[in-house]
Amino acid sequence: MMKLTLLFILSLMILTGCKTTETPSSDHSQHSRFSQHMDAQGPITINELQSEYPIFAVKRQHELNTDAVYALNQITTPTQIIAFFGTWCHDSQREIPNLLKLKKALNNPNIQLQLIALDRQKTDNQGLAEKADVEYTPTIIVYQNQEELGRIVETTSEPIELELLNILRQE
Repeated sequence: MMKLTLLFILSLMILTGCKTTETPSSDHSQHSRFSQHMDAQGPITINELQSEYPIFAVKRQHELNTDAVYALNQITTPTQIIAFFGTWCHDSQREIPNLLKLKKALNNPNIQLQLIALDRQKTDNQGLAEKADVEYTPTIIVYQNQEELGRIVETTSEPIELELLNILRQE
């Protein structure tokens, strides 16, 4: 009986020792996983993105279309791809890793990728998203000679390498 009493007292001490001294709040947002997430904002490198937001470094099962990668590697006109996305956005978390995988597979200095992270209002600290008329994330815009050739908004209808190739072939 003595052991049982001692075990009860010890258990009670452990339980009360874990009790928080914070007063309950009616604002549940402070416990949201989103309120604890720091959104990236503005230009960000691939390395910064993948180290600070590991979900963008997760290996995807998507196998790149080798014919499309070959064709993209043959592009001789300087091409800029600007990807506006949110680190908080599930569509961005699905699509941007595929774009990063493609960029790593390309061996073409004529194709440059710029990543612009947006906050939840879809703005950035340099006003780039507003200038590009970005309304949804991700928005991937393809430029040649400072002229927009096309954009991919929110999701791709086919693998990203094929979508980009189709945009570039529309000239």
